[in-house]
This record gives sequence, C-alpha cells and structure tokens, in this order.
Amino acid sequence: MSSDKGLSIFDEPESGDDAGEETQVLPVVPKDSTPDPEATQAAEVVEVTEAATPEPERAPVQTPAPAAPPAQATRPSPVVPPPAAPRPAPSAAPVAAALPLVRRGGYDKAAVDQRLGQLQSEKSGLASSLASSEQRVIELEAELERVSAELQENANPTYAGLGGRATSMLKMAEDEATDVRNASYREADEIRARADRDATSIRADASREADDMRLVQLKELDEMRSRIQADAETERKLAQGESEDLLASARREADQLRLAAQQETNELRVTTIREAEQARAAADREVQEARRILAVEKERLAREAAEHHASATAETQRLVAEAEERATAAEQRAREATSQATTHRQQAQTEAEGLLSRARREAEQVVASARTQADSVSATRAAEAQRELSNIQAEVDRITKRRDAITAQLGALRDVVAGFGEDDS
Repeated sequence: MSSDKGLSIFDEPESGDDAGEETQVLPVVPKDSTPDPEATQAAEVVEVTEAATPEPERAPVQTPAPAAPPAQATRPSPVVPPPAAPRPAPSAAPVAAALPLVRRGGYDKAAVDQRLGQLQSEKSGLASSLASSEQRVIELEAELERVSAELQENANPTYAGLGGRATSMLKMAEDEATDVRNASYREADEIRARADRDATSIRADASREADDMRLVQLKELDEMRSRIQADAETERKLAQGESEDLLASARREADQLRLAAQQETNELRVTTIREAEQARAAADREVQEARRILAVEKERLAREAAEHHASATAETQRLVAEAEERATAAEQRAREATSQATTHRQQAQTEAEGLLSRARREAEQVVASARTQADSVSATRAAEAQRELSNIQAEVDRITKRRDAITAQLGALRDVVAGFGEDDS
C-alpha cells in the first residue's frame, strides 16, 4: 500500500508494529465554525468543577487514527461534552437573629422592614438561581438533542461495517450522552428539590414571623386601648374633681360675700336706728328742756306778774311769745330731726338692700363663672381625651393597613412559591 493513500475507518487494522499503537481520537472542528461562548463557559465550569470534585479515573479509550479515503470527505466526529458535575447547593439562608423587642414586647419597625427586605432578597436570589438552573437544564437538553442528532446521523451506517473501533467509539459516545442526560436530570431534580425546600422554609418563616407580628401588634393595641381608656377615665375624674372643687369654692365665696353683706346691712341698720334714736332722744331732751324752761319762765313770770302785774304784763306776753316761739322751733327741730332720722334710716335701708343685691349678684356671678370654668375645664379635658382617642384610632387604622399590606405581600410570596411548585410539576 502506497504512503499517499489515506486510511479509512472501514479498513481492518493491519498487523505489525502499527497495530499495537493506539491513537487518541481528537474532535475535528471546522475552520469556519466559531466557538459557542455558552459552550465554552460551560466547559470552563465543568473543568473547574471537575478540578474541585475529582471523579473516579476512567481509562482513556484509544483507537487508531482513522484516515479519510480519497473519494469520501471526512465527517467531523461529534463533540461530546463531559458530564456536568452537579452544582454546589446554595448555602441555606442563615437563621435570622431574633428581632429586637421595643415598647412592651413589640418588634422594631426598622428591624421588621429589614427582615422583610432580606426575605425579599433571598426570594429574588432563589428565583434567579431557579431561572439559571432552568436555563442550564434547557441548554443541557439542547446539547443532548444536538448530540443525539449527531449520533443518529452518525449511526446511519451499520456498526457491522464500521469495525470494532468505530463501534466502541459510538458506544462510548452513547454512554457519555446518557451520562450527560442523567447528570442533567439529576442536577435539575436537585435544583428543584432545593428550591422547593428553600421556598417552603422561607414561606414558613415568613408566615411565622407575620403571625408573631400580628399577635404582638394586637396585644400592643389592646394594651394601648386599655391604657388610653384608663388615662381618659383618670382625666375625667380629675376634671370632675377640679370642677367640683371650683364649684364648692365659688359657693363658699358666695356664702362669705352673702354673710358679709348681711353683716354690713345689719350693722348699717343698727347704726341708723341708733342714730335715729339718738336724734329722737336729743329732740325729746330739747323739747323737755324747752317745756321746763317754759314752765320755769311761767312760774317766774307768774311770780313777777303777781309782784309786777301791771308793768310786767307786756314783758310777760313777750316772754310767753318767745317761749312759744322757742317751743315751736324746738318742736320744728324735733320734727326735722325725726324726719332726718327717718331719711337716714331709709337711706341706710336702701344702701343695705343695694349692698345685699350687689353681693347676691356678685355671688351669682362668681358661681356662674365657676360653673363656666368647670364646664370649660371638663369640655377641654373631654376634647383632649377625644382627640387623643382619635389619634390612637388613626394609629390603629394605620397599623391595620400595614398589617394588611404585609399579609398581601405574604400572599403574593405564597403565589410566587406556588407558581414555582407548579412549574416544577
């Protein structure tokens, strides 16, 4: 056989030194074909994984290098990628530390939001990991289909005509394709199982934390409502006590003013009566003195008249007239004093009645002012209690809305996890 004649895979091996040598089969890549970046990246990942996790050594299959016959073009051997090593399982989510407690056993809002953000991030990471795993499965299935197509294309010629070496090569390719397919299925099953476990754990943790938060918030709301009701009752009692104290103080002041007015009126009445009696007594004394003087004068005039009847008649008449004038004047002064005393008494009585009415008005004004102030204090305390109760009710509504929003988010998370489960099924 001449040296320029090519070898064929259909030829039987020749006996001799060349029959004992085995040549490793290298894949033939067309020159115009460009390397697939995804396949290159997958090959690099496989190489790194194989370096990290050593597998049992497999004896290399060595076959004599086939030479293409001159009349037939050499068919490129199928590129059989090594079986993909299973991806390392993502580390389980670290157990979250207990949330800090604030306000009598409640959770801190910032810590709760941070925990919810962490759960959302973990969910997003699991979703992206699941998506990448599904993409990897799709790529492996496509590679498997391509390899199967190439194997089917290469399997058209019968194994009997290919010879023992070609039969072993194709058998090895089929075995490796089966290994790749099984490894891909195992990896996909592991990824799905891992995603299911992580989703179940996250869902359980989120549900448990939501239940704890809801119970704590309900407990805080009950305690806050009880505390506010107790404070409102205390404020109402304090306001009622203050209003009663103000009303009692106003009544005491009104009674004191009334007593003072009555005492002043009695003193004025007594003083007026005493002055009137003194004026009447003075007038009576003047009248009695005038009458005594008149009697004395009459006696003296009678004696003098007896002695000097003739000469003293005119003088006697004059003195009598003067005495009568004095008596008349004394009576007039007595009447004036009596009238003046009566006028003083009426004025004193009028002033006493005015003072009494003014004292009554002042007492009524004090009582009305005290009542108004007590009503204002009670209304102010009631308004403050109502306003504080309204603020608490608004806070309760806000917390209820936030709880509903968290429940809705948890429901959306459950739907997403349920969607993952449906996709897996």
